[in-house]
Amino acid sequence: MANLFTALAPILFSAAQEVSAEDTGALQAITLNFDDKQVAKDDIVAVPIASGGTPVDFVPGNVSPQGDSDTASTVDVRITASKKRSWHLTGEQRRSLENAGTDKEWLRLKLMQEMRSLRNAAEADCVAAIVQGASRATGTAGTTPFSSSLDELIAVRRILKDNGCPMADAQFVCDSAAETNLLKLSAIQQAYAAGSDEERRSGVIKRQFGFEIRTSAQITQHQKGTGTNYLTNATTPMAKGDTATTLSGASGSGTILEGDILSFEGDPNLYVSHAGISAAQQVLRIGRPGVRQAIGTSTPISIGNSYTPCLGFDRGAVVGIMRPPVMPENPTMQQALISDMRGLTYLLLEIAQYGQITWELHLAWGFKVVMHEHVALLLG
Repeated sequence: MANLFTALAPILFSAAQEVSAEDTGALQAITLNFDDKQVAKDDIVAVPIASGGTPVDFVPGNVSPQGDSDTASTVDVRITASKKRSWHLTGEQRRSLENAGTDKEWLRLKLMQEMRSLRNAAEADCVAAIVQGASRATGTAGTTPFSSSLDELIAVRRILKDNGCPMADAQFVCDSAAETNLLKLSAIQQAYAAGSDEERRSGVIKRQFGFEIRTSAQITQHQKGTGTNYLTNATTPMAKGDTATTLSGASGSGTILEGDILSFEGDPNLYVSHAGISAAQQVLRIGRPGVRQAIGTSTPISIGNSYTPCLGFDRGAVVGIMRPPVMPENPTMQQALISDMRGLTYLLLEIAQYGQITWELHLAWGFKVVMHEHVALLLG
């Protein structure tokens, strides 16, 4: 069959411009301009992380002293998903659409739906990566925030500021329930409190306490693990700043999942689990900057209830790699790159087969929190 790409070029462009879309606030809020052009699926990109030190007194002398020793560390980012959506038309089906004059419109609508499908899948993975890479949390699981004020947003800001987050490009991504509560607040609705009626008329919330406010349709409830009666290590306490403890073998059963909310007896802070646990004596990990106070030996660990997260973070804390996958040349396969209104670029293939044509739409991605300190969760 003849190649349709030349004839359909305007159709492909219009599909990219008119695609129907759920909110993808997480993808819009992270760093996506990372240099990943030569990275294939499952390859690792190492992002350098610089550690801090403790200031010491300056003492003049006739010989300059050697600088303190330091070890460079990295965070690995990789493309973890390479997904596609495919469909086909037989020669008879294509002729039927051509006779009705609907073949180009059918392809346009199909592309709209499949770009939407891939974009939503990438957004869901991005949200999950941010949740699992957070440092600490605030709020009440099971209670949608912002029922009466913006106080919960201030609590998120406090966590980030205490962790040293620069707040230069702070982002806050919530679900539609939290956004609905935000839009009901007098600070948003009433012109005298908001400064103008622009937010009420446009429905777009301006920056609040330094945060760019966004929404995501892919934020869902995190289901907690089944773990109970776990204790910190029986012989080695956790010092302030520690991010791991080997659980005591004296008790504990069930699972602790990545993203579970943890608290240690005697410590009011809420931490985010960074490693799955299924039995005692395994290593429990939390995000940097670690525990806010020293934790003694055999300290009981509590797992918080299931929750729906809102995400507060600095844009530079989360790296995203998104690109069309690499496809070798094939005489029976035509390739074209198309971009949607969000700036995501997809690979579209038209494959000539026996009595039919198959189309495939491809997108590859991977996400990683590279600065745990600059990510916090608001529970809802």
